Amino acid sequence: MSRTLQKILFFLSLDNQKKFYGLIIAIIVMSLFDMVGVASVFPFLNVISNPEIIQTSSKIKWVYDAFGFTSRQNFLIALGVISFCILLTSNILRTVTTKGLIRFTWMKHYSISKRLLSQYLYEPYAFFLNRNSAELTTYLMSEVARVVSGTLIPCMQAFTRFLLTIFICILLFAVDPLGVALVLGVIGGGYVAIYFFFRHKLSRAGEDRQAYSKIMYKSLHESFGGIKEIKLLGKEHVFVDQYANPAKKVINCYCAQYLIAQLPRYAFETLTFGGILIFLLYLVVVKNDFQQVIPLVGLYALAAYRLMPALQQIFQDVTSIRSSQAALDTVYDDFIRCTHQDQKRIEPAGVLPFLESIEFRNITFQYPKAQKPVTENFNLLLKANTTIGLVGRTGAGKTTIVDILLGLLSPQQGEIWVDDVQLNANNLRMWQKNLGYVPQHIYLCDDTVTRNIAFGESDQEIDKEAVRYAAQLANIHDFIEKELPKGYETEVGERGIRLSGGQRQRIGIARALYHNPSLIVFDEATSALDGITEDTILEAIHNLAHKRTIIIIAHRLNTVKDCDIIYLLEKGRIADQGSYQDLLAGNEQFRKMAKVLIDVAE
Repeated sequence: MSRTLQKILFFLSLDNQKKFYGLIIAIIVMSLFDMVGVASVFPFLNVISNPEIIQTSSKIKWVYDAFGFTSRQNFLIALGVISFCILLTSNILRTVTTKGLIRFTWMKHYSISKRLLSQYLYEPYAFFLNRNSAELTTYLMSEVARVVSGTLIPCMQAFTRFLLTIFICILLFAVDPLGVALVLGVIGGGYVAIYFFFRHKLSRAGEDRQAYSKIMYKSLHESFGGIKEIKLLGKEHVFVDQYANPAKKVINCYCAQYLIAQLPRYAFETLTFGGILIFLLYLVVVKNDFQQVIPLVGLYALAAYRLMPALQQIFQDVTSIRSSQAALDTVYDDFIRCTHQDQKRIEPAGVLPFLESIEFRNITFQYPKAQKPVTENFNLLLKANTTIGLVGRTGAGKTTIVDILLGLLSPQQGEIWVDDVQLNANNLRMWQKNLGYVPQHIYLCDDTVTRNIAFGESDQEIDKEAVRYAAQLANIHDFIEKELPKGYETEVGERGIRLSGGQRQRIGIARALYHNPSLIVFDEATSALDGITEDTILEAIHNLAHKRTIIIIAHRLNTVKDCDIIYLLEKGRIADQGSYQDLLAGNEQFRKMAKVLIDVAE
């Protein structure tokens, strides 16, 4: 439990610490007013039940004389008004504090999810190779909400109610120590016993809920991501079942938690009623003075009115925290794991000059958990303003080499030099400002053509002239202007579903050209296109030749026919290099790859 509280306090003090401490002070003041409100009823009931106490009680008589009262009736009215005003003030403070408490804790949902997303996005690219996007989405959307609603809010509320319980018990203990010890021992002990009996079941329910929630999100992600294939195969029922089974398990977990939190209430309502009867008998037998019993009964009745809901809510809060332990651990661990990436990356003012060449020197790279390196002591020299082809079988290391060049992967050994400057963490962003990248599958957001070309730019930052120029270079400007209903402001749909594959690919090329890069990588950018569409893309690439450095990764060799130099990769090393005709004449593996191409063409 101490580790749980440590993690809760970590999130509570994540930011806005002044507000947090101010809220703690407000909670203490509110609890004190609650105690004073309960205590203020006691003298009022004493005077009602026994008016003579004004003269027999030294404290009450002092108040009566000090304020110049001459009538018992006026004094009684004044006590009643004061008691009511204190209770009214207490409830106003409770309302204001509760409002502040709710806003503070729910704003934590915003701040935690924002900072966790920031930390995820600023993690190195390799981080995402080992993490499932559905899992990260689950943590951001579901588990952060669970941390807030299941731990942070219950923690703050439990603290509030615990203070109220302590202050009221101090008041009751001052009036009648034996009675309050008897009542709290029975009721408090019962709640503690029930909690310890069910605590392991609550933990299991929380862990199961988290595990099944991940499966739910993964199922939804796969269902909507593969909707075309699902509809074609008629497999809707399979994905409905994949979602329904874990969803039902999650509901069962919530039901178990809710029942454990609520069931003691009914038992203790019966126990409390019996306790009140026993306590009344205790007062009658021990005190043997009905005039003294009446004020005590009134005091305990009002105290019970405040205490019983507080005790029940404390129990519910504790069970909620226990069942949300798995979510708290997950989010906390991810915060600690990513905490070195917490600071926002500062964008460099300049661009790293690239005028002559890029050189790989003895590069060795191995993926986490892989048995052997993808490439070892790899060397490569790329000349500026040339068109370079990288070809080879699947797994030859083409994409890995390019990802290292793009700064997405960091080699375990070796160096990369741009002209006479070695790439490192300090100048990597300056280098990346030179780069454009066109993947095989273009990601398009459900937004306008303009925003998809100027991807990641705010509306104020978008240069519409640069958007149009990039579209012209990518051979898609005429299509946008003449065939789309709203031109550049046309919505493309989720993942560009309203566009053809070639149109999406050309928008991807325009996106890569938007920032006027000096080096562009085409990573299997035409492999999924038909011949006519591929020719259109190749024409766009040809228009850029010798104006920029172009790297083309390809399986289909006609894509690299016009390259200045082609590197044939095999098992993470350069097996051969030369022009298309040179490799066709001198390399058997290349000829086999070209023959496959010819056979397919025929």
